[in-house]
Amino acid sequence: MDGSFYLLNYLDLVGLQSRDNPHCAPLIMSKRHTETTAFDFSRDSRLGIKGRMLSNTGMLGGARLLSALMGVATLILAAKTLSNNAAFGTLLFTHAYMLFFSEIASVQIWQAIIRFGSDEVKSENAQRLSALMKTGIIFDLASAVVAFILAVLCFDIFLWAVSTFSFETDTELLSFDSGLTIKQIVWAYCTVILFRQLNIAIGIFRLFDKFSALAIRSLVMPTVRLVGVTLAYYQGWGFIGILSVWYLASLLSYLVLQILTFIEVKRRGFLTLILREKICKSKDFPKLYAFVSKTYIDSTVSSVNAYFPALAIMIIFGPAILAIYRIAEEISRLLSRGISLFEQVLFPELSRMAADVDFQTLLKTSVKSSIGIGVIGFAISLIVLLFGDAVLEVAFDESFADASTLAVMLLVATSIIGISLPFFSIFYALVRPEAAITARLIGGASFISLFFIFSRSQDIHSIGWAAIMGAIIEANCAIFMARKMIKSAKAP
Repeated sequence: MDGSFYLLNYLDLVGLQSRDNPHCAPLIMSKRHTETTAFDFSRDSRLGIKGRMLSNTGMLGGARLLSALMGVATLILAAKTLSNNAAFGTLLFTHAYMLFFSEIASVQIWQAIIRFGSDEVKSENAQRLSALMKTGIIFDLASAVVAFILAVLCFDIFLWAVSTFSFETDTELLSFDSGLTIKQIVWAYCTVILFRQLNIAIGIFRLFDKFSALAIRSLVMPTVRLVGVTLAYYQGWGFIGILSVWYLASLLSYLVLQILTFIEVKRRGFLTLILREKICKSKDFPKLYAFVSKTYIDSTVSSVNAYFPALAIMIIFGPAILAIYRIAEEISRLLSRGISLFEQVLFPELSRMAADVDFQTLLKTSVKSSIGIGVIGFAISLIVLLFGDAVLEVAFDESFADASTLAVMLLVATSIIGISLPFFSIFYALVRPEAAITARLIGGASFISLFFIFSRSQDIHSIGWAAIMGAIIEANCAIFMARKMIKSAKAP
């Protein structure tokens, strides 16, 4: 434990720990503060590594699966409610545009909270852990403001790109029956970015193995959307009504997570200390800001890879084709969401293995995870290939016929990226995010270049081929570098 804290013994005498309550938090006193405070450093889960991974994956997996199913149902109702595919595509574009700038400006401080916070939890250093949390809060607030400003300033550039590169000649994108322009609608919608402060919350809940809060939060947005769109379907609210539902669902999702985080931090006794602490100093955390900078670059590249397709398709093909793409993408997200939640469970475990210098278990766990993700991913791709057309015919009309084939292609690309995902987690666990940046840059540059080359055919499947080839290149780079890194770390 850090010298600024003293562990008070004989807790039974003051009633803070007993045989009936063995997991009660220890009583800790800071030199800087005269009052005593009970800080709870305990993990929410009492299981071992395998038990935690299975339990947390199952919890998040169930929530994400239900979320994905509600998302598909919501898209079906929205498509039936709106007058045409162009309006549907514009709805999906508006949300995608907001997410694009939210993600590229977001500093993924949760990774630093887990990686560096694991050491402070292990040593039960409340002061340093609170400083990390305070730093995360500041980064989240600043990121939200920067993201909103960028989204507003860059929309004219987007409109210029549409007028320059689009194959479409109509003006459906530019105005609506309500008299509002697309610029006014997008600017108003992007105000929700200011409430999108998620990273510190994600970091805290993952650090303490409390995945139930993340599971609850993941159901808020799809539930509100589904209820709202159902009302819109029967009440005939139209485009603005459904867009308002999308906005409200996002807003509530962000606020719920922030409220849950506030409750958790207060319950564990850190709230007062967080308010008093200053942000982390480089001399106290010498590797922190270099790590944060590199993870930011990596997450930005990853965000471009994830959200670029929707914007590019809107620019080149227009909103009607974007609607088809988004249906295919939503199907593929049944897999990508599962992979993402597994990463949330895997990374804290790999971080603990790295802290214990257990490289053999780290590599073994990563390889097994990689194989499991690949098997599941390709199995889901096969199911969609066999039954996707029939399902889409029932859910949508013939204008979405291309969505099934494109969904299979995106699922294959997602499976390939999923195979490499545990190796990306190794980079962060070993505090080597520059390797992740290199792999994602190579894969992302390949993907973007191939998309523009293939899109000259004016075929929507060009995005699928670009995604698959870019994923193959990125996965091979990540696996090669991770294996080389582990081999070097194990060497005496």
